[in-house]
Amino acid sequence: MGILIRDAQIDRDVRELAEQDGLTLQGAIGLAVRLELERRAERRKLVFDAAEKARARLAKFDLKGDGLSHKEFFDREYGDA
Repeated sequence: MGILIRDAQIDRDVRELAEQDGLTLQGAIGLAVRLELERRAERRKLVFDAAEKARARLAKFDLKGDGLSHKEFFDREYGDA
């Protein structure tokens, strides 16, 4: 399996990372991909935790039904009733 990098800037970046960390080119690419995947996983966790916190706060409110369908509700709200 191989990876062909045709972008000169990406090639320079990979080589710079490899040199800075004493890695092979393959190791530098692997490191960069692994770190990006970890960053994305952490971001997903933060978003999930924030959504859970919002759901918990919303769950404290009582739901009150007024017996209207969606159409009846919006007609009433927008003065179309």
